Amino acid sequence: MNVLLIGAERGIGAAMAAALSKNNEYIIIKTSRSYGELTQDQNTHWQLRCDIADADSINQMANALMQQFEKLDWIINCAGVLHNNDFMPEKSLKAVNSKQLIDSYQTNAIGHLLLIQALEKLLTTKAPAVVASISARIGSIEDNKLGGWYAYRMSKAALNMGIKTLAIEWSRKNPQVKFMLLHPGTTDTDLSAPFQRNLPSGQLQTAKETALMLLEQIDQHKNHDEKHPIFIDYKGKKIAW
Repeated sequence: MNVLLIGAERGIGAAMAAALSKNNEYIIIKTSRSYGELTQDQNTHWQLRCDIADADSINQMANALMQQFEKLDWIINCAGVLHNNDFMPEKSLKAVNSKQLIDSYQTNAIGHLLLIQALEKLLTTKAPAVVASISARIGSIEDNKLGGWYAYRMSKAALNMGIKTLAIEWSRKNPQVKFMLLHPGTTDTDLSAPFQRNLPSGQLQTAKETALMLLEQIDQHKNHDEKHPIFIDYKGKKIAW
């Protein structure tokens, strides 16, 4: 079974690759902006470069995969951005700026759709397939009780809407492809590092713990019969859109 992990060099993606590698059933293909051409590493995982914010990079990755593989069974997209060297989450309207919004949309929403578009031939071979994107509870419009974090909230909500729209389209022509949007919880990664100080005891999960729980949810729901994606957290609890 061929599993493509987007953003698998570190964090949740790397932990998923490590967990899946314990089962010989899976052929693991990892991507990162730091990788090069399609090769196999010392763990026999395939790896290649993909910058989810760059359409040309996505297409180059897809072309390389189509030369090596006949199909993809699972795509798990772990790519996302909350902050970087240029910006932190906005606490108020005064902090909102177009560059942060555009960068967040490009990585958290647009890239996820362009990736599926580029890989459509490998996903739609009539065999069952799963597309899972790491979303966030903060992307739920109904669940927004605190405000703030404009770019992250808006881009995750856009991801949810984009994947839902695609799932409805494909339910008519590619019903064998199942879509999931997964909330990982607060995980000890670079993304959450600046915000861990005041977390309640027991709320912070290791990347390994999160990866195992998310993989369990993917396996449990890989044959779901919804026409739209399921939007659930790491424990399988449904999240309001």
